[in-house]
Amino acid sequence: MADDHRDNATGVRRLGFGVSGPHASPLIRPETTVEMIHLAYALGIRLFDTGPAYGAGEGERRLGEALARIPTFDPIVATKVGILPGRGKNRARDFSPDGVRRSVEGSLKRLRRSRIDWLFLHGPAPHELTDKLIKTLGDLQREGRVVSLGVCGRGPELDIALQTGEFTHFMAPVNVGLTPEDMERLYRLRSAGELIGIETLAAAHPRFPWPRTAGSAWRLARSLMGWSSQRPPTPMMPDEALCWALGEGGAHRVVTTTSNREHLEANVLAVTNCGRGGLITG
Repeated sequence: MADDHRDNATGVRRLGFGVSGPHASPLIRPETTVEMIHLAYALGIRLFDTGPAYGAGEGERRLGEALARIPTFDPIVATKVGILPGRGKNRARDFSPDGVRRSVEGSLKRLRRSRIDWLFLHGPAPHELTDKLIKTLGDLQREGRVVSLGVCGRGPELDIALQTGEFTHFMAPVNVGLTPEDMERLYRLRSAGELIGIETLAAAHPRFPWPRTAGSAWRLARSLMGWSSQRPPTPMMPDEALCWALGEGGAHRVVTTTSNREHLEANVLAVTNCGRGGLITG
């Protein structure tokens, strides 16, 4: 059974691999994504995060194919509900009970699994966290379709989710560009459950100044289209940014994605070497 207790996550187990962005697009061949997932698994990574909104389910399909080829099947598989396939801000949303059930069933088929380890609501607005939705999520747990519930967000929706007492996993940006208000929210989330940091490398110097891989081209395109978070004024090196997120940032784990083998190996080495780190102080 997947080891999903936050206090048991040490070393490389604190790093997750995201199957999103270029890994859910024609920029990268499916075979290349499968190879990167296998490399991540061989390096000790056991948390894999994706969602149906990434490439209209392509990210989930690729992750399902990759994990089906691994003899010892013990990773933690995380996916999401609520945001439907589409482009940018025009993506449709469906947090209705029926919509969530349809999404979960579709994800299970694409992932080739009988259950989802961690199911995250994908950026719900506060008013979308209804009693009916919470009941449906609880029913999915009781039916064995979902193990743990979480919320992926960056603002008040995380506060509302925390107040319900129904969620144990929280996914949010963790980097030095956050405001004091953001940091206070992260402290509350960490105290209530497991905090998974995303966008941790938003504060990092790029390893190369110009895109040399599909992944770096994807990030450049996001930046030019205004999708990326504002870069903090004092960028760190990637290994420093990862260790900051797991130390001062307070994340129990971080999720990153890359299409470059050397970058993946460097991220694994950085997380392994930085240790458990400290708690949030801001």
